[in-house]
Amino acid sequence: MDDDEEIPVLIEHEEKPQNEQSRKVPLTIICGFLGAGKSTLLKRILTEQHGFRIAVIMNEFGDTADIEAKTINVAAEGEESEEFLELANGCLCCSIKDTGIAAIEKLMQRKGAFDHILLETTGLADPGPIAALFWHNEEFATGLGRDISLDGVICVVDAVFGPQQMEEDHASDTVGESLRQIAGADILILNKTDLASPESLTTTAGLLRGVNPAAPIYRTVRAEIDVGRLLGVRAYAAPPAFPPSHEHDHKHGDHEHEHDHAPEPTHYELRGISSLLVAVPVLSRAKLDALDEWVRTVLWEQRLPGDVDAPASPLTVLRCKGLFVLDSGAQYVLQGVRNMYDIAEAGDALGVPDAGKLVLIGTGLDVRVRESLERVWTG
Repeated sequence: MDDDEEIPVLIEHEEKPQNEQSRKVPLTIICGFLGAGKSTLLKRILTEQHGFRIAVIMNEFGDTADIEAKTINVAAEGEESEEFLELANGCLCCSIKDTGIAAIEKLMQRKGAFDHILLETTGLADPGPIAALFWHNEEFATGLGRDISLDGVICVVDAVFGPQQMEEDHASDTVGESLRQIAGADILILNKTDLASPESLTTTAGLLRGVNPAAPIYRTVRAEIDVGRLLGVRAYAAPPAFPPSHEHDHKHGDHEHEHDHAPEPTHYELRGISSLLVAVPVLSRAKLDALDEWVRTVLWEQRLPGDVDAPASPLTVLRCKGLFVLDSGAQYVLQGVRNMYDIAEAGDALGVPDAGKLVLIGTGLDVRVRESLERVWTG
């Protein structure tokens, strides 16, 4: 992986006043397989009367060029240009031929015209580095980070061709971007469910849940879903929900739910991507500190504590989430993306006084990782 050699970043948790947090504009990253339905989802957001003022940043307007717009503003300087469509439903559509923070800077010049930002990635983009850019990035935090907070990552999956893409990926001996997208997502949308059989949908949902057991799965037809389910999830700030083993089935025109009672896996691997879900007992403060050290070693050094030899398979964590309970009654939340992480005390009681959970998603998460982790609180 290209970013494995980057210098690890230690996050100092700092409580910020509620009024400061409320001034920030939440940003959601949307990724997905080529042809999975990202454009359909974005077009719905930009045209339907849902009551949200959302700025959508796209690489190109593409098939959204027929969107009803109140005004069109185009500006160009050299080879850089941006186009803004101010839409009748209160949303703002942006096509910015620029990358990274520069695009966000141009958009934030219009701060006050929107309440949420959606950033579309290309079909082959790995959302991990993009999420890391907006979450606890020291350079970013001194500028735009004062006005923007990362809300979460949404991945749209094709119910018809998704299974084949997951199985084959983009190369037989490497972890391709489609699996990285699933692994790094906080919400999974299984789209085009009307074109797949019930048996195929169950199998595909099982694959998704295996790769990423911490993300809810919404089944949709033509990307029809209540926009409110996608916004304000605070995936990098709120405690992880660790949803049960079922998907939410949003059929066309209604909001029925379908429950899949397949057992929740504790370990899963597909084409090199592993997920590991572990129950964590009540910890002492010393054990929590030891767990913090364990997480730091695994994320920063890609090895297990005590190991001096290189692991048999690469050990890399793409995303981690955790909820820990101390014997004092205090509760702590772990959030991490790549080699950045944060363990902070939860502000309010989370309703789980007797146990905690930890989920790791990445590569090389075999039985040795589980055994090493469990020794933190049993050793």
